[in-house]
Amino acid sequence: MKDLVVYYSFEGNTRQAAEIIAERLHADILQLDTVKELPKNKMKYFIGGMQAALGVCAKLKPIAIDPEQYDRIILGTPVWAGKAAPAINTFLKSYNVKNKITALFTLSGGGDNERCVRYLEKKLVNLRTTVALADRNYPCASENDRKLNAFMEELINGK
Repeated sequence: MKDLVVYYSFEGNTRQAAEIIAERLHADILQLDTVKELPKNKMKYFIGGMQAALGVCAKLKPIAIDPEQYDRIILGTPVWAGKAAPAINTFLKSYNVKNKITALFTLSGGGDNERCVRYLEKKLVNLRTTVALADRNYPCASENDRKLNAFMEELINGK
């Protein structure tokens, strides 16, 4: 089985989890990069949250691989205003892979993971497992290693 970890990361939290998952599963990894970056100041929360809440699709930089050639995709996103980041919306609309995404990991600083999962469950018909992680700057992030290990065990045993 050929696995791909696809993720978008703004501040590195989602990237860190994606790299751990890809290494442990011996999966390929694909970082989604947007053409236009959000500002690095506090406006990023307002603009990013508004775009996510409205279901905006961000324009992505070209990718070098074809995600449709993979058997299983593990999707990772930061949670913005209870939704997936706009780059994830674009990915889901641009590629015929919704039926290949069987696992989802979300990272949130505000605790809206469950709302984001419910939102994505409506789009992803074969979603079998999810894990909600906290941004590394939050106290509950100490649980991330345990949660991530359980998530990966489920992925390994579910092959």
